[in-house]
Amino acid sequence: MVLARSFGTVDKFTHKFPRLRGFSKSGNLPPDLAEEGAGLGVERVGRWTASKWFLLFSVLTVFGYGGVGLVCALMTWFRTYQYADVTYVADYDLLVLLTLASSILLLTALIGLAGTLLNSRPLLAVYALLLWPAFGAILALGYPTYKRYAFALDRKLSLAWSQYYTTRGRRTVQDALGCCGFLSAAHDAAASPRCYARAALPGCKGALWRVERAALAALWGGAFGVVPLHILNVAVALLCANHVTRTFGKGVTPKRYRLTAADVRADAETLVRALAGVARPDFARAGTSSTFREDRKPRLFGVP
Repeated sequence: MVLARSFGTVDKFTHKFPRLRGFSKSGNLPPDLAEEGAGLGVERVGRWTASKWFLLFSVLTVFGYGGVGLVCALMTWFRTYQYADVTYVADYDLLVLLTLASSILLLTALIGLAGTLLNSRPLLAVYALLLWPAFGAILALGYPTYKRYAFALDRKLSLAWSQYYTTRGRRTVQDALGCCGFLSAAHDAAASPRCYARAALPGCKGALWRVERAALAALWGGAFGVVPLHILNVAVALLCANHVTRTFGKGVTPKRYRLTAADVRADAETLVRALAGVARPDFARAGTSSTFREDRKPRLFGVP
């Protein structure tokens, strides 16, 4: 035994990694797990840690406000509500930002949900990393929206009407709001069967200002409203992603450290060679000493 302990062995023969928690010391499944048909070495279904529950609720909230934003963007793209045409023309850049931010949030939430349900720390690491670009996308949407809303909205609309809106865009706004021209029918009006030089329709400035102000207020309010919740979700991801299970991988030995037949054979060959090299001189010394001891044996009861 002392001789065997003096020789080293491969790392896979050590106790570096724990035994599977589902096994007893004898190597058999505990009776309660065997009766319930639990998987080998895996905890019973339903025993989630508190960190995993918190992480799941956090991911669902990210999915929630990302989904709401994408639904609002799609409703505007497909013109499903009354003033969607006005928002499409006047806030096209903000609509693109809303679509991108919502898509990033949904992608992040799906990765986080997969990592939570599968106990995958690599996926949860990607989820925690993607929360930061999502946070930047929310701010990139909220800041220009608030800036457009709060600072000289009427002048910005006047500049956009005369320089940025196309003829088709002006006509779309006029048809949606039932107006003609910006200040009057004679001011940069887009000709249509309802809008012409002597039309009795009012200008679009007042109606466009009211619609834009309401739409921008809802957009920047929603964007900045989810910022505290998103910061909380980032904190939850950083604190809980490493504790979705009580031990790494539920106690299963990583694949690179699992013992194989080739490892056993190589370790046995190394141990046999080492034992053979040390045993030869011991056997030689043992032979001489045995002869000496045979000659010095005491004779009992006259037996030679």
